[in-house]
Amino acid sequence: MTKTTKLKEGEIYAIPLFLSEVPSLKRILKKEFENRGKEFAFCRIIADKQGGGYFIEVFDLIGDLNQSMESIISANRLFEPIAISGLAMIKNRWRKLYTQDFYDKEKDSKYSEIKLVLGTNDDLKLFQNGKETPISEIEATKYEFWKIWGSSQLEKRIIEELNKH
Repeated sequence: MTKTTKLKEGEIYAIPLFLSEVPSLKRILKKEFENRGKEFAFCRIIADKQGGGYFIEVFDLIGDLNQSMESIISANRLFEPIAISGLAMIKNRWRKLYTQDFYDKEKDSKYSEIKLVLGTNDDLKLFQNGKETPISEIEATKYEFWKIWGSSQLEKRIIEELNKH
């Protein structure tokens, strides 16, 4: 029997930046997180897209596991929202820190403004606010492609983005 975890809108997770070279499928023991300093990025679950993963936003903030929820949710986004599978949470790789009470995906995360490209080069569409609109290849380069990011893959991207600062 496999363990399933239903992620909820408004949950905030700590993303360890010291595990980016560890395979995504490896279960992480709690002791790996002990005595760690400011080695975590943070994300919030925006929406469950069913078979399309979970939309998350990653915040432009590095901290430790005691980072306050207020400091996390008041930080800017590091990049536009993306989709993940949730496997990082099931494998205890990313640690749930908080659930934001009364989270509203529109008010708190501007859900209707999230734009992701899906499809193939000859049939591209821009997803926004539950609608898909045809889009050219040139126009598509302005937006993030909708793909499911693996945990180590996303951790590496976060590190790269932070190094640009």
